Amino acid sequence: MSLTFSSTPTLRGFGQIAGTIAKAADGSVRDRGPDAQVRRGCVDEAAPAAQPWDRNRFESTAERISTVESLVAVAKELQAEHAAEFPRGTKQKLKHEREVLSAELEELMGCPDADRPNGRPAAIRIALAAIKADLEKHSLGITRTDVAVYEAVFNFLCFAGSGRWFPSWAKISVAARCSEKSVGRALRRLGHHGLLAWISRSTTKSRRSDPAVKQRVQTSHAYFLDLKKRMAERVYQRFVQLRDRRRLRFGITKAAAKPEQAVQPAPSKDVAELRRTIAGFGASLLASDGHLGRV
Repeated sequence: MSLTFSSTPTLRGFGQIAGTIAKAADGSVRDRGPDAQVRRGCVDEAAPAAQPWDRNRFESTAERISTVESLVAVAKELQAEHAAEFPRGTKQKLKHEREVLSAELEELMGCPDADRPNGRPAAIRIALAAIKADLEKHSLGITRTDVAVYEAVFNFLCFAGSGRWFPSWAKISVAARCSEKSVGRALRRLGHHGLLAWISRSTTKSRRSDPAVKQRVQTSHAYFLDLKKRMAERVYQRFVQLRDRRRLRFGITKAAAKPEQAVQPAPSKDVAELRRTIAGFGASLLASDGHLGRV
């Protein structure tokens, strides 16, 4: 017996559609509740956590230039590594192999057990898992657009000492000459590699239908640098190397650490007693003729 579904909308379906249209008209499609609690990881703009500006301050202009140039250079190196590992056309090739293997696996699973080659389904599943991992790695690789977005983001960092940094995707897309969707994808990949971090900021606004009811709305992202914690060790060490080179170019050198002086241990009672014994023995030798005699 086959199941059939009527294409004629029911009365309940009409009611749901009418309710959705009514909510869209007054701007209350999503009821987020009357409370003012932060949702989905967003932090209120007035909260100290939404203002991580202290991580974006630099001691001097030379320090800022050295850091920014080194970060952009690291991003370009990651993009070159990604291009070398995944040449043009690799993604399409992986997808084609996935389709062929998936079709073969489906065909094998439809055959009787006696006609199915031993170990072939398992080998196909292993190959599909490897292809999935390669596609995931390819999706997280830094691209040229990502580098352009990264350079554009630094144009909005306040270098006057405050460290404020929360540009919109629209402004970044104009500076990087790309779409806002490309900005979103680039930020996701940059965040994956630890080149950039951010905190989602939100605030409460009144509804148009009922000004007395407040609802929380996301406003911006507060960007900051948290390199040592979020970067891979290899990438972070490369960044430090490039930054130190640029520091030397500006004449910035690390202060030499003062050598620690060894602390003399306090003389113990046994050592003091031994010293007195040796001194007494030496005095007795001086009192004699100075010869120990023959053996």
